[in-house]
Amino acid sequence: MHTGKLEELLVSAIIVTYNRKDEVIECVESVLRSTYKKIEVIVVDNASLDNTADVLEEKFSGKVQLIRSEKNIYAGGGRNLGAANAKGEYLLFIDSDNVIAPDMIEQLLEGIRQNPQLKPGIIGPFTYYKTDKKRLCWVNSSISLLTSITRFGGMRELDNGQYDKTKYIKVGHIPNVFMLEKEVFNTVGGIDKDYVMHYEESDLAEKVLRLRLDVVLFPHARTWHDLPQDSPKGHKSFLGRNPGMVYYVSRNRILFMRKNSKGIRLFLFLVIFSNIFLLYNILILIRNGQFGLIKLALKGYIDGLKI
Repeated sequence: MHTGKLEELLVSAIIVTYNRKDEVIECVESVLRSTYKKIEVIVVDNASLDNTADVLEEKFSGKVQLIRSEKNIYAGGGRNLGAANAKGEYLLFIDSDNVIAPDMIEQLLEGIRQNPQLKPGIIGPFTYYKTDKKRLCWVNSSISLLTSITRFGGMRELDNGQYDKTKYIKVGHIPNVFMLEKEVFNTVGGIDKDYVMHYEESDLAEKVLRLRLDVVLFPHARTWHDLPQDSPKGHKSFLGRNPGMVYYVSRNRILFMRKNSKGIRLFLFLVIFSNIFLLYNILILIRNGQFGLIKLALKGYIDGLKI
């Protein structure tokens, strides 16, 4: 753990992108406007097909370290690649469809400073909708290690100052934008490559929690996420979006539970809840008329048990 002054620490902002040229430009610009100046910005382009890398290189030459991946290694692989090239004591991971507040990094570090009783493993900001800047996406998130159900508290809640006096909120995991010490990231082995995409952030948080460190949101740190308000942050919003997502939603739920749950809870999940969710997934696909994707849901279920 670093014991030096927080304002002297280098923060490596790592942004992974794929075919989001306009969004990632806006994201990078928001990071470069940060009031905290001791940062390096690293963008990992996952072999985008929309000329993203060339545009970034031209627009941010000398300001951004651009890493061009030869193939799409998805969010987890891209974050690991960015972290391997980072010099900072802290790693700040930002999804490329975000715009962060100018003082977000400063507020995250200030949250650590003001709460010495915390043992911060992963810290993150409050996330708001980009289309409704005072409406929160969520203020809490957790996954049951019995049922695998993901719960998001405060979804679509309007921020009317009700959290102004809240110092921090302990959560189960932090999606979208989060920061941790590089030493901690390396200690837990980075992001698990088995997931490819989906559940990798939750798995990282579980590994950090097992180190008896805290996963914490600081309310005065803010980011705005380009997330549709009419699409709930949860299971239904992922299923059916594309064939790959159907497969990984089905597979990685089981993979996550096998890696992080134990004993009777894992047994009950595998015997009861995993089958309930398989049936649930199939019913959603039938309702949506996506009959061709049912085989992918079944394959994901089987591979989740086999890997």
